[in-house]
Amino acid sequence: MNGGSLPMLGGHGLRPGLQNAGVKKALTPFHARVSSGETGFTLIEVMVALIVLVMGVLGAAAMTLNAVRDNKQSSLRSQASAFAYEMSDIMRSNRNPGLDVTVTEPIFTTGSPAASASCWTTGCTLPQSAANDYYEWLQKLQSPTSGLPNATAVICRDKTLLTSPTMACDNNANSPLVVKIRWDEKQSVARGQQTTTNAVTTQVLAVPIQPFN
Repeated sequence: MNGGSLPMLGGHGLRPGLQNAGVKKALTPFHARVSSGETGFTLIEVMVALIVLVMGVLGAAAMTLNAVRDNKQSSLRSQASAFAYEMSDIMRSNRNPGLDVTVTEPIFTTGSPAASASCWTTGCTLPQSAANDYYEWLQKLQSPTSGLPNATAVICRDKTLLTSPTMACDNNANSPLVVKIRWDEKQSVARGQQTTTNAVTTQVLAVPIQPFN
């Protein structure tokens, strides 16, 4: 029983300097074992983990940027639709008492509208009211803060609506009366591949004005 003393680790056959070798190694400070090569694999694992982490962060950032861009484009298209339907309401409100839009239609389909100061002072005629409403609508559409980027608009008669809409009009009396809005939005091109010719995409929205045919 060795007189009640605890047995030495490492076995009786080992020299005193080798006894408890396992315990001493476990208690050896980390920096003292660097030269032994035990930390080599640990450093490689840390580097691999960092690379994987960086790739994940970059991927998440790219997805976030794409989502922001898509949301912006969707917002512009919704805004363009709202502008088009607003003009539809403006034209309906500027009909003559016989519910005929042909009296004020030339105001909206020819030339650039001008503001009428008399509409806010002494009153104005129906054509003046239509021109003033059109002018104010166009100012909002082209506003650098609340409008569409590089926006232009045309109101005309044209049978080409949602199928390949353009700003051109056939001006046929039997074609529907439409509001066409054009604006620019950033193109979905990979970073570094954008040029001055493909940095933006021109969008055109054509909305028929109801109930006019």
